[in-house]
Amino acid sequence: MNTRRAGAWLVAATVAAAVLTGCGDDADSSSSTTSSQSVVSVTVTETASPTNGGPANDASTAQTPNPQTQTSQSPITGTLPVQHDASTNARLTVTDVRVGGHDGFDRVVFEFGGVGTPGWRVQFTDDPRQDGSSDPVIVPGRAVIAVTLIGVGYPGDTGVAEYSGPNPVAGVGGITQVNLEGVFEGQQLAFIGVSAAQPAVAVSALSSPTRLVIDIAR
Repeated sequence: MNTRRAGAWLVAATVAAAVLTGCGDDADSSSSTTSSQSVVSVTVTETASPTNGGPANDASTAQTPNPQTQTSQSPITGTLPVQHDASTNARLTVTDVRVGGHDGFDRVVFEFGGVGTPGWRVQFTDDPRQDGSSDPVIVPGRAVIAVTLIGVGYPGDTGVAEYSGPNPVAGVGGITQVNLEGVFEGQQLAFIGVSAAQPAVAVSALSSPTRLVIDIAR
C-alpha cells in the first residue's frame, strides 16, 4: 500500500514538473516573439519648408518644419523675388546639379558639400550676366530665373570637390537649361531658362545632404 502511494506521488510530481517546464518554454517563446515584433524599421520622409508657396520634397528631412508645408501634389503659387541668408559658418561647394520633371511642375536641385547652410536670392532677369566680368550669358527660353547661391567657396577653401558634370545642364518639361557660373566673392550664380513667361516658383532648403530646391510651375 505504501509502495503504491509512493509510486503515485512520484508520477504526480513528474507530471507537474513537465507542465511547469512546458509553461516556462511557452513564456520564453512568447517573450521572444513580442521582442522581435517590437523592432520595426520605419523610413520617414519629411517635406521641406517652402520659402515661397509650393511643394518641396526631395526624399529627405527638412531643415525647418512648417505646418503650412504643401505636398508635392499641391499647386505652386510662389512669386519672385525671394531671398534667404546663409548661416554665419557657411563654407559650401556645389557638388551636383539635377533637373527633374514632376506632375504639374519641374525641379532644379543644387546639392552642396561643406559646412553650414546656404543662402540665396532668386529672381527673374532679362539680362543674365556673369559675376565679375559682367559678360552676357545666353540662356534659351521665354524667361530666365537668376539664382544667387550665397555662402559658397572655392574647393581649396571648403575641402569639397566642385560639380564637374555637364554645364549647361539640359532641361526637362518647362525648363530649357540650367547654366552654373563660377564662384565669385562668396557667391555663385546659376541661370534657369524656362519656356513660360514668369511662372510660379517655390524655393526650399533640404538637409542630409544640403540642397536648394527650385520648383517651377508648368
